[in-house]
Amino acid sequence: MKLTKHLISIGGLLLIFASTALGQSRDYKRWEFFGGYSALQFDNLGGDTQNAAVDDILGGRNTLRGLEVALTYNFHKYVGATFDYSLHLREDNFSRPAGSGTIDSTIHNVLGGITIKNNVDDGPRFKPFAHALFGFAHQKVDVDSPQLHAVFGISDFHTNESSFAMAFGGGVDFRINHRFDVRAIQIDWNIINRGDQQTGIVLTPTPRQTVGTHFVIPGTRQDNLRLSAGIVIH
Repeated sequence: MKLTKHLISIGGLLLIFASTALGQSRDYKRWEFFGGYSALQFDNLGGDTQNAAVDDILGGRNTLRGLEVALTYNFHKYVGATFDYSLHLREDNFSRPAGSGTIDSTIHNVLGGITIKNNVDDGPRFKPFAHALFGFAHQKVDVDSPQLHAVFGISDFHTNESSFAMAFGGGVDFRINHRFDVRAIQIDWNIINRGDQQTGIVLTPTPRQTVGTHFVIPGTRQDNLRLSAGIVIH
């Protein structure tokens, strides 16, 4: 439901942008708007929590699904400045002898950078492109179960962290007509330099402490693969 609402909103914005673009210069396309489906092969927190039960549940590379939109202003017929946003979501169910529950994962990438592509108005039908994007990623992971303590030996687990992120990649656009292209494929190496993440786990206080402290997952680099396809409007 959440993803459907985002897709409807993005579709409306793209139609508005398309009508605005009608007045652009004819020598090369000044503006470009992309929107489409996206999947993220996510290098998750499994192995980083120092809790064997949590690592078992979170372990492995998950595929999160969502959307990507991008706005590019071409200041040269081969070079443009790009703003890129993607949202990826996943909900997993787990079941163990001691209990069951859900894991909700959300990743936002907010990036900007340079795109290189042939933007000539009467350019080729197949238009390969490459980009380098920089910004931040916000990721959230929540583990919810009525038997959380019985399964994991903890009373709570959630993370909420913003980190420096990059995306290096490209793809191929296929021209349909003067106004529309199909982005057949886009592949990005999405690097997130994740900072230390404070979880919802409260450690048992030592004899010198009056209250427990939050368990922090040490920062590391996550190497993710982002795949996207959709429609380009000029």
